[in-house]
Amino acid sequence: MYSDFLTFRLDQTSAPLMERANAVYRERWDLDVRALRVLRIIRAEPGITPKAVSQRALIEKTLLSKTLGELESRGLIRRGKHAADRRSVALRATSEGSKVASAADKAGSKLESELAAVLTDQERKTLDQLLARLAQRLTDGV
Repeated sequence: MYSDFLTFRLDQTSAPLMERANAVYRERWDLDVRALRVLRIIRAEPGITPKAVSQRALIEKTLLSKTLGELESRGLIRRGKHAADRRSVALRATSEGSKVASAADKAGSKLESELAAVLTDQERKTLDQLLARLAQRLTDGV
């Protein structure tokens, strides 16, 4: 049956979570989950290249370019020359971008806590471990 597939179960969980998070994030900051994910990565790794952001955020280059443009036009990130490779771009969060990312972290943690309330601490830990193992296996290309 289609509902027995792991991918379906993950989508069944992920889609409503993304909708809920997008509603909260758009209302507060007029940004979606994807844009905030990109902003958080840039804040965490000052000087990161767009290529590295694309890989970490699992976002296709064209969509990332649009997202970076939006974040830059809103004054949340800035682009500069990469110190090690002048042909490359280095991305950094602005002070305002860091504030937004921090506030979004808190909102995201609250949303996750509400979701995880149906799980015991041990179940949550087990779920995190299982998802990390699946993600690692897929990342390793197996």
